[in-house]
Amino acid sequence: MLLSRLPILLFCLLLSLPTLSQAGNFRIISLSPHLTEMVFSAGAGKDLVGVDRYSNYPASTTKLPKVGDAFHLNFEQIVALKPDLILVWQASIKPQDLQRLQDLGLRVFVSNIQTLNDIPNEIEEIGRRAGTQRHAFSTAEELKHRLTFLRLQYASKAPVSVFYEVWNQPLTTINGQQFISQGLSLCGAQNVFADLTPLAPQISRESVLMKNPQVILMGGAKDKQTSWRRNWQAFPMLQAVQNRQIIGVNSDLYQRPTQRFIEALPALCHQIEAARKVYSKK
Repeated sequence: MLLSRLPILLFCLLLSLPTLSQAGNFRIISLSPHLTEMVFSAGAGKDLVGVDRYSNYPASTTKLPKVGDAFHLNFEQIVALKPDLILVWQASIKPQDLQRLQDLGLRVFVSNIQTLNDIPNEIEEIGRRAGTQRHAFSTAEELKHRLTFLRLQYASKAPVSVFYEVWNQPLTTINGQQFISQGLSLCGAQNVFADLTPLAPQISRESVLMKNPQVILMGGAKDKQTSWRRNWQAFPMLQAVQNRQIIGVNSDLYQRPTQRFIEALPALCHQIEAARKVYSKK
């Protein structure tokens, strides 16, 4: 009788054992700020042992070892940290650096977010690799619901034309393939430079004047936004200037494809809705 029950007992014992992540033995290095945030969204924040120099959220990440950035990686330090998983962003890592990580026998996950739905999907994937599936899948499901709700809420709203300013010099914006632009679309906004080919195209100030957007959203550092606003106010013919629709946004929130980005979208949609009401009265 005991022998017949042995397989069942062993199975139950295996289920009761902690995963690598639960046992605190899984070690993760993130080489991009949005991936650092995603590790926490996936419930594996305690497993982070190293991050890139620009990771600053949550605040606890600032105390972790910094292993470099997109321009220079400290491979010796990375190897010394003995990671089980390294998270990299395809858009920022040099091909030769990615190849070297792989040649060192390190396990690498390459993030390639192209749509809003990729955000919860990648959180799920990180959780799957870190052994925190339950937490990751719960977070991802909630984010998917939020996106669906916003899509339905603003689907029939009148479009509002928007210029998103990533940087001032050189003047840089986003095209329609960027997740930021897709988030704006959920709010019923239209990116005036959606049809450009580069993901982050450099444009002329004259082209903005020609597009004459109803709203100008300013990303970049908060301490830069006052001077950026002043620059645009020198062009009173712009609708956005005439109607006081030059709005500064938190670039850490809106320029990283993260859980916080999706959670912050309702506030952005609210600002677009306020602009919509301003123009509807004219």
